[in-house]
Amino acid sequence: MDARAILSESIVIDGHLDLLCDVLRKRRKGRRRVISDEYVPDWKAGCVDCVVSSLFCEPGGDYLAEALLQIAALEEEFAESSGEFFLAVCGADIRRAHAAGKTAIMLSFEGVEPLKGEADLLRIFHKLGVRSVGLCWSRANWAADGSRFDDADYVGHGLTEGGTRLMELMRELRMLTDVSHMNEKGFWQVIDVENSCAHDAAGRPVIASHSLCRALSDITRNLDDRQIAAIANSGGVIGINGISIIADAENPASADMQTLVRHMLHIKSVAGAECLALGFDQCDRLEDGDDGTGAPFSTGKRSFDIVRKYAQLPDFVDALIGSGFTEEEIRGFLGANLLRAIEQVIG
Repeated sequence: MDARAILSESIVIDGHLDLLCDVLRKRRKGRRRVISDEYVPDWKAGCVDCVVSSLFCEPGGDYLAEALLQIAALEEEFAESSGEFFLAVCGADIRRAHAAGKTAIMLSFEGVEPLKGEADLLRIFHKLGVRSVGLCWSRANWAADGSRFDDADYVGHGLTEGGTRLMELMRELRMLTDVSHMNEKGFWQVIDVENSCAHDAAGRPVIASHSLCRALSDITRNLDDRQIAAIANSGGVIGINGISIIADAENPASADMQTLVRHMLHIKSVAGAECLALGFDQCDRLEDGDDGTGAPFSTGKRSFDIVRKYAQLPDFVDALIGSGFTEEEIRGFLGANLLRAIEQVIG
């Protein structure tokens, strides 16, 4: 098997990238063409057909305004570009990007603080292109409560009545449910809600867009084996998170591609390779100006992106080949599995 050939022929989707908060921050400093100049060359080097960009807002600001400004920044970036990337609102758009050698950008909430407790505002964001919803980041909000990175004793309130109402609307609008960052109580409530709608002919896959295995890195931010199995049973996927401290909480400095491969092998052993996806969550550029030194987490340990550039994807695919993954399994991980869930829920 040839890694570059597999990449060029496969549909490649990164299910979680904090793209727009970075773009807006840089545009506020006077930069223009941020995506065209700083992202597109790397996307092309890694044969990336789609990135799912979160709408993530830092604590304490005007969440609604910030989310809308991120979308406005994307519109400005579209206008400044030469058409090498475009908005995706369904699976067909991702397939079109692959056929044209371009990159599609799909929007997702990483925490629904911008809705300010008004579930019906989701209709407006849906019209603006948002297609996936992570109800919370690792903090509590009006809809759900998040996991804490390193507090095993934290229980929290889980899914609220407002969060349940929001999920009903998400189902009506055909939007993906993303459980990365949710606390365990809320996770199982989401699974219960989705299972109660099992009669839905379209099915309701649940995704964890950027998570890893608690069995290998024992933090509440990661998923235990029961959660992994529940996501797989829904037809959903787990995006492999590439942040070193998520991959190896005990010794993040030693985390490397083989660390991520071990997480993938564990998920495969628990639930099958069909639920593997890519969700690298590249954060170095957000924290330190992309100088590679990483950023401190609440543990005080520093962390970094294990796969810092998409141009490293051939090396990662080589690592998967060397670990016994088949070509079909690798193609599934790179994008086919997530695309299946997108097309099943969104269309």
